Amino acid sequence: MQAKKTIEQLKTINMSDIMLKFWPKNEVAEIKEELLKEQLSKLKIIGEKSLFWNNVAFKSGTNFNDYFEPNLGKDDEYIKSLYIKISECDYGIIECEGDFEFIDRNNVVSILGGDGTLDIWNRMTDTLTKITGDEYQGGWELL
Repeated sequence: MQAKKTIEQLKTINMSDIMLKFWPKNEVAEIKEELLKEQLSKLKIIGEKSLFWNNVAFKSGTNFNDYFEPNLGKDDEYIKSLYIKISECDYGIIECEGDFEFIDRNNVVSILGGDGTLDIWNRMTDTLTKITGDEYQGGWELL
């Protein structure tokens, strides 16, 4: 059994070893990938389409950091280095109390290139819930 890692411990892990993900709390059958892309673009949370780890992703938009804390500012180099992947279906492993849980959900939003700096994301989960009508949760996934 592995000990639970704190955010401070996650920040010491190589940035390629963790990923911030947002997924519907409950299983959702309807695919809302295009709706998410459209609305997140409209809100300027995502910017232009690009590639990250050989996958289609979006650069962080000009309003991206408004949905997270700490707010480092629109021109912060760290924020500009982040990419957002919106997936029809994605899976991952999240740490639960005393164990790990495998998740497999539709309509997943992943923040790529992070290092644990963003530690409050209520506004982002609220926004995803409002866009899709499905309750969202988020967390750092250990890769």
